[in-house]
Amino acid sequence: MKNTKIVFVDLDGTLKDSYQKISVRNKIIIEKLSDIGVQVVFTTGRPLNYTISLSKQFSASNYVIASNGAEIYNYFNKKVIYNSIISNEILIKLSELIKKYNLFFIANCLLKSYTNKDFGDPGKKIINSLDDILNEKISQLIVESFDIESMKKFKKEISTISGVKISNKSRNPKDNNKILFYDITNVDVSKGNAVKFLCDYLKIDINKTMAIGDSDNDIEMLQVSNIKVAMNNATDNLKKIAKFVTLSNDQEGVAIVLERLYDELVRQE
Repeated sequence: MKNTKIVFVDLDGTLKDSYQKISVRNKIIIEKLSDIGVQVVFTTGRPLNYTISLSKQFSASNYVIASNGAEIYNYFNKKVIYNSIISNEILIKLSELIKKYNLFFIANCLLKSYTNKDFGDPGKKIINSLDDILNEKISQLIVESFDIESMKKFKKEISTISGVKISNKSRNPKDNNKILFYDITNVDVSKGNAVKFLCDYLKIDINKTMAIGDSDNDIEMLQVSNIKVAMNNATDNLKKIAKFVTLSNDQEGVAIVLERLYDELVRQE
């Protein structure tokens, strides 16, 4: 661990506990690492604005990776480092499928989000259809439904559309585990590719990286990183490729790993 210069940390199920909170202990160790020059980069499927807000609150890196790797942003100088935009041709096809199966959607486009469902979130503008925002640069589309059968049919049709993929899928904990969602991005988007891109940009050796996650969409992030850490609550697929398994997100597993990293770095000074 002593050569680590940058740490990529997932949010949901990793840094955040089951109540969607980040502990004081996690906050303190992120700040301490920042003080000695180790960047902690929040790397998530969440939208950019949300990720920036948390990163600022917890004194993490100025760089964030959002929308499952479709967006890399430096919020200190408001610079877009990377942005993978879904084409209008594909969005039109996705719009037709959303209407066909009567699905909810959230469209993430850098610092803006649009939706056809009232989440009570002033940060998301309500629209009728994806057709209304074809002029926007959409990086990730999140599709949701309570109707599992409709989502299965939607997924089957998505597989026939060249150029995009389902980057992540899960049940939304905010809806009592009843609503299913898919994160849709361009086919070349992944947290792993974003990690490599940012390391190249910052001229940081990939062998000086650590990644911590819990879900299958973190697999590529761990694969490209040197120190691979899975949470105890992680999927079996992720644990198979991890070098270390820490405690769960409800037991401050991230803090345990980062405190060990900090201690090793301080001892070698």
